[in-house]
Amino acid sequence: MLRVLIVIACLITTAAGERLAAQGAGVGLTLSVAAVDGAGAPIPGARVILSGAAARDATTRDDGTIRLIRLKAGSYRVRVEHARFITLERELTLRAGQSQKIEMALSEAPAMAPERAEEEEAVEAEETPAPPGEARSLLITNFIEKNFIGRNPKRDDELGCTASARTRLIQLRESLPEESLPDADEVIYVVAGEGTLRLGNRDVELDSSSLAVIPRGTVKALTRKGRNPLIVLSVVSGPSCTQ
Repeated sequence: MLRVLIVIACLITTAAGERLAAQGAGVGLTLSVAAVDGAGAPIPGARVILSGAAARDATTRDDGTIRLIRLKAGSYRVRVEHARFITLERELTLRAGQSQKIEMALSEAPAMAPERAEEEEAVEAEETPAPPGEARSLLITNFIEKNFIGRNPKRDDELGCTASARTRLIQLRESLPEESLPDADEVIYVVAGEGTLRLGNRDVELDSSSLAVIPRGTVKALTRKGRNPLIVLSVVSGPSCTQ
């Protein structure tokens, strides 16, 4: 009877050991990944992302390799990323008792075209906020007394400048030719004098205290009438004048 019990115990122990061995054969696996370029040179600092039966996220060492350990058997997807190279993905299967080594050969990303680089630089410049400008306050009549046009054909003084607007005092004895501002809107206020404003395809009479709103892209021209100069306040909003 004792001999039978010993035999049964041995059989149970052996079966349990075989079952544990079979289970252990599918865990503790290692996947070695080598990231190289087209010439076979190692790529250090490449990000290796493993997904599937287990997840890992690591960076290759100076020799371009990384070891992902304690993996279990199953299907995986390996993704290798680097700023200078095109991202590469690969699928593989790890089987029980079989660690693997794989090499991922990445192609260099194409160089950015000069036009594209210039466009991105322009966008960055546009996104950089302009200085807010200087706060100012003044009395228009006093300014005109000190800066009167006299017998000159034209006088143009800047009164203020901000990140999105430019304010000028324009004094005219002669006409201003037609022009349009493609990227800015303008408001004109008549401080003194008389004149005519060419606004698009029509003429508008201007007297003291007249106001005109000129959307961007609209053709305009100013003409003085009478003996006195035409003095207008112009506020142009759109591009910064402080850059």
